[in-house]
Amino acid sequence: MLTNEIVLTVFADYLSRDADFEVILTSRGYTVMGWDKYREDWNTVEYCPTPETLRDALLDAYTSFREMELTDGERDMTAAEKAKVKTECDALTEQCEKEAAICSS
Repeated sequence: MLTNEIVLTVFADYLSRDADFEVILTSRGYTVMGWDKYREDWNTVEYCPTPETLRDALLDAYTSFREMELTDGERDMTAAEKAKVKTECDALTEQCEKEAAICSS
């Protein structure tokens, strides 16, 4: 069974590199928050009531992070870059599933 802890472990490397997104444990559960450094304000706040929604929110954040890494925010991603990021996201999803299966057995 997928847990928040598994998701956070799988995404730990990414989260340590991305200064714009944070995962906050609130009294109601985990929330993924994205910081807009130009407006100096939170531009996205997504409450994640389940491990699956936490994983999906982090996949979206990871995709944005990688797009900025690859393009410096100066252009759209190429088809090859989009395919590369999708492959990376698929690998993160697979790692979550693999860890969940290990914990369930």
